[in-house]
Amino acid sequence: MFEIKKETFGNYDSVTIINVKHGIELQVINGFGAIINKYVVNHSPFSFIQGYSSPQELTEQNPYFSRSAKLFPFPNRLANGEYQFDDQHYQLPANFPWSEHAVHGLLYNQPFDLIDTTVNSNQASVTLRFKTDALHPQFPHAFVLDITYQIDQSGQLRCSTSIENLGSQSFPYGDAWHPYFTLNTPREHCLLTMPNCVELEHINDLPSGNKSPFNRFNSASSLENVALNHCFEFDLQSPIELSLEGKDGKCALYYQQDTSYPFIQLYTPDNEPSLAIEPMTCPANAFNNRIGLLTLNPHQKNQFEWQCQARYGV
Repeated sequence: MFEIKKETFGNYDSVTIINVKHGIELQVINGFGAIINKYVVNHSPFSFIQGYSSPQELTEQNPYFSRSAKLFPFPNRLANGEYQFDDQHYQLPANFPWSEHAVHGLLYNQPFDLIDTTVNSNQASVTLRFKTDALHPQFPHAFVLDITYQIDQSGQLRCSTSIENLGSQSFPYGDAWHPYFTLNTPREHCLLTMPNCVELEHINDLPSGNKSPFNRFNSASSLENVALNHCFEFDLQSPIELSLEGKDGKCALYYQQDTSYPFIQLYTPDNEPSLAIEPMTCPANAFNNRIGLLTLNPHQKNQFEWQCQARYGV
């Protein structure tokens, strides 16, 4: 049977879904960006999503990683924090010390309210909400954003996001997530599989507008000596499926995002053996380059979903 525990992670509210029999634990820090901080299946001695070991680490390292945070109203970077919409000019601050751009949107460190929980013998879920009349003076729009995390007894994790415009004006947006997945082994011991797609060329961390075919991972390929910080665009006719598998066969992660997310950013951090697989509705700087940019009209609602299945042991 599943159970849900309301807890705290330092000064931040958190909620944990547990199934002792099946060795499942899903910890979410809803008080700070709705971050998935732990994803354990089948009694795995590690989390398949790299999280924070302490509140101090969260506070000190989040500006550099934003692990597993919700990225809204834009993912990645917004060039110099500037954009125009409906003939109005807006200027967001450079919010991270290592970039001159606005980075990772405006929700990555915001508190979400726990508004619903469900539990039965097969699965459990929590729904978190962020609601505002005006998120920021330079993004002055009213909306409600709900996130539902659902996990079943096999360890399959689903993340659904719905966004509704509560205001009287349309606004531009993109939605994304920032999970860092790990198999608890160096990346050179991992194999990545990803469908054929196109790579977006980036110059100074921003898309140039050029694209080229990419098929390096269309069959399982080693991540040994592979450095990634690349954005890819996919055909929208079917969900996008990736797999990350250990060469020893002991563990694997099977990932899927639906057609509402046509882009993926892959990133290999230098200081840990994780792989960020980031579902995105648009690439970096979409408020300016308009690639994949969405607009939400008054009272309009939109929904996005990704899921993953971790496997450990037999």
